[in-house]
Amino acid sequence: MRLVQSLLTFLTLLIALSFLPSADAQEPEKKPDDKPAFKRRDTASDEDLRKQLLLIPELGFDQTGASVVYNPIRNPKSKLKDISALPPDYGLRVYNQLALSFKQGDRAALPWKMGLDCQLGKETAERLQVFSVNLRLYMRQATPANDIRPDPEKLRQSIMGAGIQVKGRDTPMEWAQPEAIPTLVQMLQTENTPIRMLLVELLANIKGKEASAALAQRALFDLSPPVREKAVESLSTRPDKEFQQVLIDGLRWPWAPVSDHAAEAISALQLKGIVPELIGLLKQQDPNLPFQGEKKVHFVREMIRVNHLSNCALCHAISTSKEDLVRGRVPIPGEESPPLYYAATTGIFVRADTTFLRQDFSVVQPVTTPLKWPGHQRYDYLLRTRNATPKEVKLYQGIQKENQLAVTYPQRESLLFALREITKSDLGSQVEPWLKLLDPLDSKKLLNPLGKEN
Repeated sequence: MRLVQSLLTFLTLLIALSFLPSADAQEPEKKPDDKPAFKRRDTASDEDLRKQLLLIPELGFDQTGASVVYNPIRNPKSKLKDISALPPDYGLRVYNQLALSFKQGDRAALPWKMGLDCQLGKETAERLQVFSVNLRLYMRQATPANDIRPDPEKLRQSIMGAGIQVKGRDTPMEWAQPEAIPTLVQMLQTENTPIRMLLVELLANIKGKEASAALAQRALFDLSPPVREKAVESLSTRPDKEFQQVLIDGLRWPWAPVSDHAAEAISALQLKGIVPELIGLLKQQDPNLPFQGEKKVHFVREMIRVNHLSNCALCHAISTSKEDLVRGRVPIPGEESPPLYYAATTGIFVRADTTFLRQDFSVVQPVTTPLKWPGHQRYDYLLRTRNATPKEVKLYQGIQKENQLAVTYPQRESLLFALREITKSDLGSQVEPWLKLLDPLDSKKLLNPLGKEN
């Protein structure tokens, strides 16, 4: 009997060693021909996912709110005579004041970027301006006269043009460097599926962790299964450490499809090195439930959406000088949208080198009452953390007290899917059996992270 137990222990250790790389081990070189086997967990179509996103709460200004922001600037009789005196966060201040006046302070709980985090340096802003103007020009040139969609092949030729060779294609130096990534992602992620496939191709041509992270985000957030699969395929030749944390974080998203997409990518890429982190996540509760922070205050993480056209002044600083970089004209409620975002010479402007809100991804959605604006408009989706309401806290604490917390939830099922696909094992849904795959010290840390009994 002891011999059998010894053999089982020995085999368990061998399995554990196969998943845990040594401290000084180098990541094996990946071959381009090693195409990952992509197994889908999320069977929803891109249209199904788009409809789900329509149910996400909308915050920020609508057209009426945007008018409140812009009217004092446009009205010649307004007390606001000197636009240069406007504070950079003018739109943000108006929004917070409106939220408080209507006793909706929770609407102001957005993931604001302030201080050094919200502003680009001069050189970075200059590059962003050049990239943005050029890409918008390329897109106009690639759009046929009888169509509203850019031709992906014409756009590819414009972007790649003549230049250095990257992976067998002619790619100009400026579009093959990390500095091009923000512009490519910001402007192409809301285009149709062929253009988003081109976006993945362009990102795959750029070396470094920034491009790897951007590809991982495409694998998580793009609504099209082929685009996500193409992004995962592009990741398969890149170092795991450049993108794996993005995928791990995706497993904890409140919107369940993102965790499904993370699990699909992790299993397809066979990221065995993150097995300890995945097992540790089994201890976490449903990410949609309230959680307790400092001073015993409860919070909720949730996804929200913001209308892109109505919230230029909420997300960016008002431009007070023609010399400002990345300067774009804002759409005015009651007027047609400006056809030339960067080339306009009159109107109200914002500067994109100062950004107070950064979306995780964006999708074009139909608008019920667009008025003079397009019937389909861009919505930016992002995570926020807000105070839980008294009702949410009471319900959560009641469930806790009665020990009625759900044994499983969609994100946990996604996590278990990834673990089973990587380890080729099914050790149930509880954390303890999975600990057998780990080093004893790692298991102890997962069970008692603070050296205390849980």
